Amino acid sequence: MNNIFKQNKFFFFLTIFSAILYIVHSNVKTQVFLSHEIPLVSIYLFNYFAVTAFLFSSRLNILFQLSNPLSFFILLTFIKMLATIVFFLYYNIYSDFNIIKLVFHFFPVYFLFLAIEIIILKKTFNNI
Repeated sequence: MNNIFKQNKFFFFLTIFSAILYIVHSNVKTQVFLSHEIPLVSIYLFNYFAVTAFLFSSRLNILFQLSNPLSFFILLTFIKMLATIVFFLYYNIYSDFNIIKLVFHFFPVYFLFLAIEIIILKKTFNNI
């Protein structure tokens, strides 16, 4: 069990960080913004799974040496940007949510997850 935790400690950290950040964000949203119409669960799930898939794919690339780590990083970043655009298009077309409020709640979370992703990738690339 200890070996599994050491190998995947960033997943545990990311999960705990996501849960704490979601709870804080949800409370701030209801107390300060007095708004219940922002899909926070979707925002956090999207960012959590995007970062998890990104990190997992990067580790598989390093393990199996599928391509150059830098070119693979650029490819995954491009895919993540396209997924973000699809996320916003979905909420713009198929939902009644105010897209401006959605953007204001999405991008702070996105950049926090991006910072964690970069820190973890830096540690992973230093271990190559």
